[in-house]
Amino acid sequence: MSPKGIITMKKYEIEHIGISVEKPIEMANWYHEILGFNIKFSAEDEEKGVAFLTDKNDKVMIELGRLPNVSPLTQRTNHHLQLHIALKSENPDKEAEYLVSKGAAFIEKCPIKRPKENLIVLSDPWGNTIQLVRRNMDD
Repeated sequence: MSPKGIITMKKYEIEHIGISVEKPIEMANWYHEILGFNIKFSAEDEEKGVAFLTDKNDKVMIELGRLPNVSPLTQRTNHHLQLHIALKSENPDKEAEYLVSKGAAFIEKCPIKRPKENLIVLSDPWGNTIQLVRRNMDD
């Protein structure tokens, strides 16, 4: 506690966000080869597997993991935006075409009312949701 009984909150940084998947190494390789993510670590055996990825800024990791008795998140039955990976994009339409040619599936183009903004929702080859987002925070 700080003086006068005031509790100060530590400001945390995100270390990683984990997703339970069926094929973590295969998925990590696709994210590396197609999206340009960095594979920081990967390991797999018959029972479990894990891969840690970062984007070009190398700050926040995504963990792709397969563990015994943990269902892959792709088995969810809720809306596809329940959990998604959002990627900055200068041209979501063009990049969506490319990703579809590499095994992603188009889900929807979201209507956005702000000028110069665009958001396209896809799924990777394992059913995980990816958003391509172009934001205009100036208007």
